[in-house]
Amino acid sequence: MCKPEWAACSDTTYAKRLGGRWTPPEEFGALYLCATIEVAAAVARTHHVGRAIPLFSLRPSRRPQLQAFTVVTNQFVDVVTDEGVAAAGLPPAYPYGVDHKACWPVARQACSLGARGVACRSAAEPGPDFWLGEELAVFDNGPMPKAAGRRRPFSAWYPDVVPPLGS
Repeated sequence: MCKPEWAACSDTTYAKRLGGRWTPPEEFGALYLCATIEVAAAVARTHHVGRAIPLFSLRPSRRPQLQAFTVVTNQFVDVVTDEGVAAAGLPPAYPYGVDHKACWPVARQACSLGARGVACRSAAEPGPDFWLGEELAVFDNGPMPKAAGRRRPFSAWYPDVVPPLGS
């Protein structure tokens, strides 16, 4: 999921500069990918919670786009399964109630050992007894995934968006 004005969806500069769940600020960057369209939609909604202009109030040309990527490596740390979450030293309820800073030691160690990133549970739209799906944080310590196909406009990928009559 990306903003329409982004020239390169795979640019990790922002994640490196400001940090994220798996990127301590100013240390290394990551390309954050959603495993499914449902996760991408939840992330889009989450990014607009509490903002002055909600997601569906954005002009259609300003709504998030979807870019598919081809990931060819499988050298990712598992923070999806219960066993992987425990091995990472995170609580069983992860990602809920877990601050980004608690994930940074896992990311630092993974990156220093040459892992390509972290496969993790999505923190978008938490539920009391479930996590919505998976995300992938691909570290910028090696070749990056390649964009696959063209970006899809919001109206072509977002679930439950009904095209206007006559379109």
